[in-house]
Amino acid sequence: MVPDDIFEEIAVQTNLYAEQRERSVKPSRSHKLKPTTKDEVKRIFGLILYMGLVKLPKISLYWSTDRVYRQTFPQTVMSRNRFELLLQNLYFTNNETADPKDRICKIRPLIDKLNENFERHYGPKEDVCVDETQVPFRGRIIFRQYNKSKRHKYGMKLFKLCTIPGYTCKLQLYAGKNNEVINTSPTKVVMSLCDHILSLGHTVATDNRYTSLELANQLLDKDTHLVGTLRKIGKVNLLQWKMNEACVLKWKDKRDVLMLSTKHSKGFSKVTKKGRTIQKPRMILAYNKAKGAVDMSDQMTGYSSPLRKTVKWYKKLGIEVILNTAVVNGWIMYTENKKVKEGITKTTKAPAEKREGNVRNTRRFCSVCYKKNTAILGYKIAKNRTKKVTTYCKECPNEPYFCLACFNKSHRYG
Repeated sequence: MVPDDIFEEIAVQTNLYAEQRERSVKPSRSHKLKPTTKDEVKRIFGLILYMGLVKLPKISLYWSTDRVYRQTFPQTVMSRNRFELLLQNLYFTNNETADPKDRICKIRPLIDKLNENFERHYGPKEDVCVDETQVPFRGRIIFRQYNKSKRHKYGMKLFKLCTIPGYTCKLQLYAGKNNEVINTSPTKVVMSLCDHILSLGHTVATDNRYTSLELANQLLDKDTHLVGTLRKIGKVNLLQWKMNEACVLKWKDKRDVLMLSTKHSKGFSKVTKKGRTIQKPRMILAYNKAKGAVDMSDQMTGYSSPLRKTVKWYKKLGIEVILNTAVVNGWIMYTENKKVKEGITKTTKAPAEKREGNVRNTRRFCSVCYKKNTAILGYKIAKNRTKKVTTYCKECPNEPYFCLACFNKSHRYG
């Protein structure tokens, strides 16, 4: 998710920024930064990630000799003074070549590179979701947002395109109405986030802030479906809409819910709720399934977030996209690949279980593995090192138990 060239670029820009600071304000000898490298930048982010797992009130306490706060790991990576100095000069772009009219020029190159990697290494599933998330920040910044519905009410707004189970396919930082070209309206936000998946048959889920007839029309022109909650609209707008292209539905659960979908009709499906079987519109079920992608992403990033108070907004945002978004994306890719490998193993194991004849409810040691481990380690250690299985061979004397590898070897199957 974060290749070496990104860390190399951060090291170059950090060194350049330190030189620019030296020219403007002559620092003391203790505050003069020696050039850093790609590997050292990796160690910085590794320490920041560690600080998200092990919470202490202050950064300096990670190097404290007090037995209450003492940590053995950080001091093996780098000294406290070196870490604080590098963190102070951490930078992502060149001030001399950046566009001064662009409010987010200090972080835009990093976001663009990460978006390229997010799109290249993972293909989104059929259902995707567009929503916004808030990066906590209370400092002075012109595009700081207030959202009372979020856990962190003040912060920087990120528009995200996610897919189940929480993978972020693309993100954009909102820089304010007067400085934006793309993110000026909800329809443009969705179309810009989905530009790389249009005409591929995806279904986009949005809430009532983004859902509109205009967006539905534009997505349909690109062979992409829309399903989402809808704000109350007038009769004139509904009459102007071609009803054979979409379905507008009003559903009363705890309160009235107005939905729009270009994919679903008014069909129902049975679901179990609190032990009772009830019927729900398929449109509602599809929306609930897809809409949880952004919430799942925010939930996983919030478990051990390394974000701390800082006066530099671009540093906080850089840490957010590298150590929260990219790490969660990498973890999702790892778990999904692991499930695929486990599925292949189970598929391979099934024919062997048929050949073995039967599967019992009781679990016993694999006879071949147990004999081998007993001869080498003794029977006491062999009990802890030998795998227990439920499969056995009916054709062998005494019907011994076998694991898949031993069965294939002794019976010459593969």
